[in-house]
Amino acid sequence: MKLLKFHLRYHPPGLILEYLQKGVVKSKDIDLLDLNANSDIKEIAKRLYMKEVLITEDVREQLEQCLDILKKRIEHEGPAGKRFYIYKTLQTHVLPLTNVAFDKNGSRCLSGSYDRTCKLWNVETGKELKSFTGHQNVVYCVGFNFPTCNRVLTGSFDKSAKIWDPETGECLATLWGHRGEVVAAQFSAKGDLAATSSMDHTAKLYDVRTGNEIHTYTGHTAEVIALQFDPNEGQRMITGSFDGTISMWDTRTKDRVAVLQGHDGEISNVQFNWDSSLVGSSSLDGSAKLWDARKTSCLATVAGHTDEVLDICFDWAGKRMATSSSDCSARVYDVRSDFKELAVMRGHREEVSKVCFSPAGGCLLTASADRSARIWNTTTGNCIQVLSGHQGEIFSCAFSYAGDAIITASKDNTCRIWR
Repeated sequence: MKLLKFHLRYHPPGLILEYLQKGVVKSKDIDLLDLNANSDIKEIAKRLYMKEVLITEDVREQLEQCLDILKKRIEHEGPAGKRFYIYKTLQTHVLPLTNVAFDKNGSRCLSGSYDRTCKLWNVETGKELKSFTGHQNVVYCVGFNFPTCNRVLTGSFDKSAKIWDPETGECLATLWGHRGEVVAAQFSAKGDLAATSSMDHTAKLYDVRTGNEIHTYTGHTAEVIALQFDPNEGQRMITGSFDGTISMWDTRTKDRVAVLQGHDGEISNVQFNWDSSLVGSSSLDGSAKLWDARKTSCLATVAGHTDEVLDICFDWAGKRMATSSSDCSARVYDVRSDFKELAVMRGHREEVSKVCFSPAGGCLLTASADRSARIWNTTTGNCIQVLSGHQGEIFSCAFSYAGDAIITASKDNTCRIWR
């Protein structure tokens, strides 16, 4: 085996070793989830040198340079001193927006709308690049296939999902079979599969290349409103339902692997952490739960919110989990050991429907029905900035992968780019 080059993975921090083995180019990921602004680069390089056969003495200096770049990126993205300003307002939808998403480079974004279209935008110019038309009802969920981002997936209240070519605007496949509205859709990590979940109590798995259905996942007794593939291999999937349970599936078979039970109300969201070892769930019963994804057991329940918990997310490194609630607050928890509450974000005047960490994890972004989004320091819980100006409820928001842009979507028919 011969090392060819190092590739940097910024979020979560890590290295990808590209190497040659028997004439075939392969790659290997090395996670550096504990890397922070205080890390000793030489000590980390020494540890990797001792452990990894591909890293030899003659590349140690290059390794240290790569680690230093990753460390400086984390320092640069710290919460102190960074301010966002309104850069572009995208406002050609004729009805309220539903969801938004950046591509990997942060150069393009998607917006779905009640006007039955999904639009692709140039983030830098604010110009509409493509309008994907063909759905017969609300386009509720939108997304790219990471990391290549050469396909777009939309899910609609017309009971179908569609796969699009973002360069041409052509619909490549329509995913049929649901008997109710499609409310969640996602590509697998490798981009070869697409999954949808629906108000018809089922989820479905499709072949992206052909658009053919592979499996229908049955077992939930109410609407399936959330799903996620595991972030790495895409061989496992979780679904959350209004029946109060989370189901785990193996994409190679149609049967359930496990059912996670314990919530007393409808599930609002479910999510894997980075290495797929944990599952987080939020519920309208006012609690969030942390589950061991391998043993399928509940590790902790938090009930700090005083009203429905509407959203949940992990940071990129999978060390912390954030929740948002109808009680107008968001909270951050440590999920590495005792599930301790680390910070409470108070200041919104109405329910907080969406929450997401910045790529480096130093900031938390929240979207609220009070027509504002806010950026918070995840260590102190202090509000760093209020993103105001929308004329309607903000119900979707996202950081770009680089952390240098934010998108917010509102019922005022617009989405805004903040830089």
